[in-house]
Amino acid sequence: MALGFGDSLVAASFNSGWYQAVLVVHLVSAVVGFGGSALGTVMLRRAWADGPDAAGAVRRAFEFASNRLTDIAAYLAGVAGLVAVLIDDRWTFRQGWVTTALILYFVWLGIAHGALRPTSAKLAEAMDAGPERSNDAKRLRKRAELWSMANNLVIVAAIAVMVTKPGL
Repeated sequence: MALGFGDSLVAASFNSGWYQAVLVVHLVSAVVGFGGSALGTVMLRRAWADGPDAAGAVRRAFEFASNRLTDIAAYLAGVAGLVAVLIDDRWTFRQGWVTTALILYFVWLGIAHGALRPTSAKLAEAMDAGPERSNDAKRLRKRAELWSMANNLVIVAAIAVMVTKPGL
């Protein structure tokens, strides 16, 4: 596919510098964004076992990193993936693996913003409120872990689809 920028025309194919650069951005962003999210899940689970103070400290640190690094990287991974499809003649949105990967990305976004973030915010409130809300915190923690596990499974499925490219 060729993309027009002003009077110039940039052609991109699998071996072009444009495609390779976009692919690197896509892969690095996916590793940082989705890997950081999965790591945060493990860290929070471990911190919870160490008690409310440890869990609170890890939660605040992860929230800080998430808002500034992992979330932005995960969004960039999606954008770079779309650009990679647009600039390489081999890929089209009619191919099943591309459509499936895109759907899985939007499922991930839906779970992350529609379920995991609101649950995590309520969990943070319950944890910060102290012992009087410990039952709420336990219940919300289990819900957050469930949504986090669902999100991680969607990420693994998306990676499997992009690596194997079923239907090609």
